[in-house]
Amino acid sequence: MRRAVFAASALVLGGALGSCGSGGPTGLSAFDAGSDDATSGGDGNGGSCNPGQILCGGSCVDTSSDPANCGSCGVSCDGGTCCQSICVSDTASCAFSVLGATPHEGNQNGGDWLKLTGNGFGAGIQVFIGDGHAPAMALDANTVIVQTPPAVVGNYDITVIQGAQHSTLPQAFLYLGGSEQLPWSEKPMSAVRGEDPGLAVLQDGRVLVVGGTTVPDSAANSQATAEIYSRSTDSAVPAAGPMSEIRWHSSAVTMLDGRVLVVGGAGASAGADLFDPKTNLFKTTAKPLNTARERTRSVLMTDGRVMVSSEGVATAEIYDPALDAFTEIPQLAVHTWGFIVRMRDGRVLLGGGDGGQTACEIFDPASQKFVAAGALNQGRSMLTAHTLPDGRVIVLGGASISAGGVHVPLASIELYDPKADKWTVAPYTLSTGRTWHASALVHDGTVLVMGGYNVDGTCTPTNTVDQVDPVKNTVAPFGTLPHPNTEWTAVTLQDGSVLGVGGGACGTPLALPSLDFLPGKGIGQ
Repeated sequence: MRRAVFAASALVLGGALGSCGSGGPTGLSAFDAGSDDATSGGDGNGGSCNPGQILCGGSCVDTSSDPANCGSCGVSCDGGTCCQSICVSDTASCAFSVLGATPHEGNQNGGDWLKLTGNGFGAGIQVFIGDGHAPAMALDANTVIVQTPPAVVGNYDITVIQGAQHSTLPQAFLYLGGSEQLPWSEKPMSAVRGEDPGLAVLQDGRVLVVGGTTVPDSAANSQATAEIYSRSTDSAVPAAGPMSEIRWHSSAVTMLDGRVLVVGGAGASAGADLFDPKTNLFKTTAKPLNTARERTRSVLMTDGRVMVSSEGVATAEIYDPALDAFTEIPQLAVHTWGFIVRMRDGRVLLGGGDGGQTACEIFDPASQKFVAAGALNQGRSMLTAHTLPDGRVIVLGGASISAGGVHVPLASIELYDPKADKWTVAPYTLSTGRTWHASALVHDGTVLVMGGYNVDGTCTPTNTVDQVDPVKNTVAPFGTLPHPNTEWTAVTLQDGSVLGVGGGACGTPLALPSLDFLPGKGIGQ
């Protein structure tokens, strides 16, 4: 008896199918629809079999539910359950089951959007890709929207959990790698947007750029407008409507329902906007933040809420899109110009900050509170941080004393092991100290670290780029930016391209009226 290791989604539900046997996906060519089993009648019912059954090994079976002949004769679920012709495991009943994923492959840096199909989905659903806890939300009883966490290249089970119910679709999602292609280039924008404008990749692949100032260090010259970069047209166009207020050093996060939450004003502000990609318009949230905030950091949580931290405030706020409201919770420390990331296990890590802050803390979804985490070895502010595919967290550069004064830009790198709760200084460094820089985790699993201030005590930006490989423990140059740039933000697009926006060093007359762009290419291209 043979076992199906992978079946193409078109055969049943339009989603990727998983294996109930061993091995990884081999494509449709490995699935022969049971041609080595006899069917006596040739009429699709095995001659004497009832409608909906076929003859397999001399017996009439229903291949939509028979675990020994799931989807076709001889396809064994190896102790699993056959639900709608698909082998699933860890499932008590097909009434709660995950049956497909579309698409069935994505990028190792995470951030792809999946739709899971199945049965019995509802509020409070949790999704794991391998052991990576993914942000997820049930759209209805048969569909879940998921954002992939980063993971090492390979094939992974998808598990859904709701209360005491579990269901696993084995070997259902394949993480791939890719690469980036030099040189860097510029893409014009309709407006100048300096000093860390909010930046979010939409579910449809476009990129939203919000706010930013036309004059460095001038909050009064910040803007309430936004624009959208589209890879398909390779251009940026203005959004249809403005935000409720002007913003700089703001944050923008794409939520599971497709909308984008934008927080952080040109001064301390409690106002928050929601961008709807269907209309390209903004509207204010029903309730404002509990505390006025500026220079915000935000991250999507696994339950679909958004956590916001900010300068000078020892509290965080959590936005719940279902309630359209914010809840304020105490932090253990202030993390002005620090970092915030969601780890692979779904917890949120917050740390660093101005004045040599080394303290870190973790938001535990189980207790809904922050708990102390291992401290950084070096105080850092205006650094960047990423959760790596292997589950570690990497922090890069920063200012060792005061970012506002550009005091001692750091070239050092630290790595956090969440299992050991410990930071380790990497045995490699950036090519130069960097603070107020941008960075992006890209498709090949490396981190590109771009621009920033690199001279102690001065507003001197650099145009250099480092490629940090945390697996090989190497740092190498990766081209140069079109212009020296700093006080800016970068994201990785779904096709692997990198987009950076912002810039304009203090003391210069204008920020840059363009996006910096690096094209990406998928694996095998």
